[in-house]
Amino acid sequence: MTNRAIAAAVGLLLSTGCGMAMAAGGHHGVDDATILDAGTCELESWFTRSDAGERLLHAGAGCRVGPVELRLSAERVRQDGAGRTGYGIEAKWAREWLPGFSAGLSLTVGWEAQARPRYHGSTLAGLATWTPRDDLALHLNLGRDFLNDAAGQQRSGVAVEWAPRAGWSVTVERYLEDGTHFLRAGLRRTVNEDWSVDVSRAYRLQGSGESNWTIGMSRLLRR
Repeated sequence: MTNRAIAAAVGLLLSTGCGMAMAAGGHHGVDDATILDAGTCELESWFTRSDAGERLLHAGAGCRVGPVELRLSAERVRQDGAGRTGYGIEAKWAREWLPGFSAGLSLTVGWEAQARPRYHGSTLAGLATWTPRDDLALHLNLGRDFLNDAAGQQRSGVAVEWAPRAGWSVTVERYLEDGTHFLRAGLRRTVNEDWSVDVSRAYRLQGSGESNWTIGMSRLLRR
């Protein structure tokens, strides 16, 4: 993730230990069209290292509030001895329109602590998820980044998730972020009904961004 994506949409890393629940988002470039259940919150964190040596540490928390999911996040980026800190807030709404098909919207606003002005920009994205069977899901995102100090940029992507066995899922996605086209493959392990960990490799296909590795984890909290 580059410096212009500090406030990128933070998605969902929901999973259940007994099933094959599909859940994109988190550090992935493509989010799913689902939100947390009523009465639940989630903590998530991930660490990304790019091939150019940039390191990013993300921490975030989200809760279901009425019909929407609200999330707060902070990210620290370091490269060549210099660091930057960014913050973001996301509101996400989604619902099932047809059996196996859900759609919704996500709005994220971000700012940087050391920047002047601090407001960085926002991202608005439409989300869709089709689950033709319990172990397979397809996700589509179409959106745009509205930047404070530069021209807006398109953001889009498609992802396929497959759960070959209980507690394991594989994600492959092709997405456009920060003017760079990426192909990412990831593996998620559901430790139990509240914990999950995942690792992925994003490969740059075209653009100025850098390929990277990411490892993350999430914990679901029930109120």
